[in-house]
Amino acid sequence: MFTGDHAWAFLYRPLINTLIVSITLAVLALIIGGMLAWLVVRTDMPCKKLISNLGIVPYIMPSWALALAWITLFKNRRVGGSLGLFEYITGVAPPNWISYGMFPIVITLALHYFPFGFMLIGGALRNIDSQLEESAELLGASRFQVIRRVVAPLVLPVVFSTFLLTFSRGLGTFGTPAFLGGPVRFYVLSTLLHSNLVGQRPGMGYIVALVMILMGMLVLYMDHKVIGARRSFVTISGKSGMSGLVRLGVFGKPIAAMVLVFLLSVTVIPLSVLAIETVMLIPGTYRLSNFSLHYWIGPASHSIGLATGEPGILRNNQVMGALANSVRLGLVTAVICGITGMLVGYTVVRLRGTRFSRFLDQLSFMPYLMPSIAFGSIFLALFAVQRGPIPSLYGSFTLLVLACTVKYLPYSSRAGIGAMMQVGPELEEAAIMFGARWTTRMRKIIFPLQKSAFFSGLLLPFISAMRELSLVVLLVTPRTQTATAITMRFTDRGWYPYTNAIMLLIVITILATTVVSRKLMKTDLAKGLGG
Repeated sequence: MFTGDHAWAFLYRPLINTLIVSITLAVLALIIGGMLAWLVVRTDMPCKKLISNLGIVPYIMPSWALALAWITLFKNRRVGGSLGLFEYITGVAPPNWISYGMFPIVITLALHYFPFGFMLIGGALRNIDSQLEESAELLGASRFQVIRRVVAPLVLPVVFSTFLLTFSRGLGTFGTPAFLGGPVRFYVLSTLLHSNLVGQRPGMGYIVALVMILMGMLVLYMDHKVIGARRSFVTISGKSGMSGLVRLGVFGKPIAAMVLVFLLSVTVIPLSVLAIETVMLIPGTYRLSNFSLHYWIGPASHSIGLATGEPGILRNNQVMGALANSVRLGLVTAVICGITGMLVGYTVVRLRGTRFSRFLDQLSFMPYLMPSIAFGSIFLALFAVQRGPIPSLYGSFTLLVLACTVKYLPYSSRAGIGAMMQVGPELEEAAIMFGARWTTRMRKIIFPLQKSAFFSGLLLPFISAMRELSLVVLLVTPRTQTATAITMRFTDRGWYPYTNAIMLLIVITILATTVVSRKLMKTDLAKGLGG
């Protein structure tokens, strides 16, 4: 792998591709999210609430949803086999580098991960002490000097944190590189790892996994050393007011309109494009006469155009079973993560200042920065066969739950730690004086006060497990197939209408759950993601 004749093709080229993709998407996500955060927090731009809500929708959708929409729009006959919507409308065939490969992978991933920058940088901008800026202005500093000498240094830690988070996510993302890179044999480390393990070359695959894990550990080390106390950017004291908003004047409405068009272009339009593709019987023919609900409710048939032999997804027992597995996986993972995260938060805060507290805090956050597909390969190696007291869990639903629980525990632990920081020890001390046991204190004091954070810690793991592909793609079997994993089978056969329809079902399920949770439990998803 490192020194052989094919080392360049087997390792170094995919490694370089991975670094270019991850660094570029991190920079783009930082720029897009930072600009959007500044407009929402620091200007008088209209429609801020609508823009704030739309700004987190791309992260709710699976990362490969935009990849599928990109294929539907820009595929060409040379690689895709059928017309894309762009070529059908304009008659111009997109070049291969636009249809597939590095360029679309970077663009679609950046559009998926820019909410990190939007939420994290927005929170930092919102919390800057207005007195610092006002003092600089009183001393004669121009607006540009205030931004450059006061605001920028204060938000620099969160900017670096955003870059590391998006970079680390790019390292382990599998779905988007697989969909957009596979047709032109563009490999990154995640797709190389998958092809080696699936292709019965486990030794080579686990070397790739180790490289990815070492890169994830490097990101964690940089996060800890450069930022110090992670994501705890205390730059204010007391409840200081917000500095005066920048007035956009006559440019306010045009800028708001452009931002809304951009957000609709990365949320509503991709979903609409995918929905159109699912009702076109013959792909690439966008006429009313080609309209059909076959891919949704049609019977299995070998006589129509594609002769797939598959019934519509709503009549397909395998697809419905996979969707049920995804929902069940999301619910079980959410409950375990929610309870465990609350206990981790309680322990870290109550033992604050001790070595154990710091160790537990760092350990609970570490899985977040580990590349997802490499993380999945660890569980595959650990539980593939029985080794002493370690059971063989491969092919079981328990293995999926275990992997997802460990991977998404950082969401719940961050929410639990943040909530416990607001609960003083005096309440528990008073209960102890009256003889209340620990279970009673948790049930009657801690949980009622932490209820909002607890349900936030439930919602985020549920969303993540429902839309996860990179983590579970190596762990699923025909019996434990999930909705995201089954899309790989249809995509490999070129049956994009089925893939798009399944993806729409996943998005609808996630959005419905998110809306209901926020209404019933008053759960703030944006606060949970940025916490």
